[in-house]
Amino acid sequence: MKLIIAEKNDAARQIAERLSTGKPKKDKVYNTAIYRFEWKGEECVTIGLAGHILAPDFCDSVLFDKKLGWYSVTEDGEMLPADIPDGLARPPYDTKRKPFLADGISIKGWKLESLPYLTWAPVIKLPAEKELIRSLKNLAKKSDSVIIATDFDREGELIGSDALNKVREVAPDLPVARAQYSSFTKAEITQAFDNLVSLDQNLADAGESRQHIDLIWGAVLTRYLTLAKFGGFGNVRSAGRVQTPTLALVVERERERMAFVPEDYWQIRGMAAAQAAAEDDRFKIAHKTARFTDKDAAETAYGHVDGAKTATVAAVTKRSRKQQPPTPFATTSLQAAAAAEGISPARTMRIAESLYMAGLISYPRVDNTVYPATLDLGAVVSDLAKINPALAPVCKKVLAGPMKPTRGKVETTDHPPIYPTGEGDPSTLDGGQRKLYDLIARRFLATLMGPATIENTKLELDVNGEPFVASGDVLVTPGFREAYPYGLKRDEQMPPLEQG
Repeated sequence: MKLIIAEKNDAARQIAERLSTGKPKKDKVYNTAIYRFEWKGEECVTIGLAGHILAPDFCDSVLFDKKLGWYSVTEDGEMLPADIPDGLARPPYDTKRKPFLADGISIKGWKLESLPYLTWAPVIKLPAEKELIRSLKNLAKKSDSVIIATDFDREGELIGSDALNKVREVAPDLPVARAQYSSFTKAEITQAFDNLVSLDQNLADAGESRQHIDLIWGAVLTRYLTLAKFGGFGNVRSAGRVQTPTLALVVERERERMAFVPEDYWQIRGMAAAQAAAEDDRFKIAHKTARFTDKDAAETAYGHVDGAKTATVAAVTKRSRKQQPPTPFATTSLQAAAAAEGISPARTMRIAESLYMAGLISYPRVDNTVYPATLDLGAVVSDLAKINPALAPVCKKVLAGPMKPTRGKVETTDHPPIYPTGEGDPSTLDGGQRKLYDLIARRFLATLMGPATIENTKLELDVNGEPFVASGDVLVTPGFREAYPYGLKRDEQMPPLEQG
């Protein structure tokens, strides 16, 4: 039997459905859902984890022995060396109060004296999902080989490596392979399992290093802030590798806001229209001095134009500019674009994850902004037209024209940028899901289209000797804007006026 380990239950089900020659059979090992099926004539079973099944932690103490040096002891009795600097005091100590022990330092309790030792204490891994580990080991005993099919990124590699370590405890000699994929389409899952690779232990180690840094930073600084600044354990002040610098940015911005001293200013604005123009054809004009900081100067200028009925066109300037199509979506740019449409970053990622698990979009946690040469962009556009009638006319134009995808500044080799797979049924999506899916689909098409041309008309007017200006943009050549209207201002058509 081939054991396939996925990161989540939904992923395990999706993989079984994509690979199975028939309909997978849902089953249970203890209380864990699994999916049995046949693939290439071999019995297979997929099991979904719940993310990380092991959690980093510390032992209860660091101990010192003249021969062995500093070390910690796990619950299983394993001795782990501790790289404690020579400058830290060694036992025996002059006091018996906590955290001092006869042979070392207790790092379990929250004591300021233990923090220098906690910084250098060895990190251990403890079971975070005991039932899943039990089920995983049960299946491993009955299996002939293992395929790690967790997400293809640093965290996914670590989750797969941790799962493999638990498998090795009961089946040390099982052959192991790795399936790498970026979407749950049948074609990509099949391709991934037809071209298995090895688990990247270096990538897993990078993920584990990040875990260790988060634990050490968080544990030491949280305890220090709480004990030294906020009165003890009952008034915890959390610190973290990401949250603390982020909080600093927020505080810095808030201080800037609080230090801002508002200044009064005055503006002079009005409405104008060409002679004999309809009421709806009026346009906004503003004094060339956008903001008067001198009230007397503003009142003088206003006195010159108050009640004016006519204006003379001093100049008409037309300029065209090209607006380049956007680059492919990475995680941060997707969150920014979605926020502009009223979807918070956290909700964006929840929805994107659900779209990914449903096979409608590619993996949503990426930095890459360059489509790989292996991605058949034309095929994706063709498939998108079939499942999304509203986009079919734009898809047709994309396929008919030269397809030159834009490129962002970041290119990686793990996952492609976020794009719609062209599979699934978007019509079944709810409001938030449909809104985000449309944003992703339209952004994808926009990256394959040409620039838009926008013409700006600027009118300079003389109103009783006071200079006024009016300006408006008109979309002349839609280009990528036919697919991606987000952020596009409404046309501001200026009347056909001439100088004088």
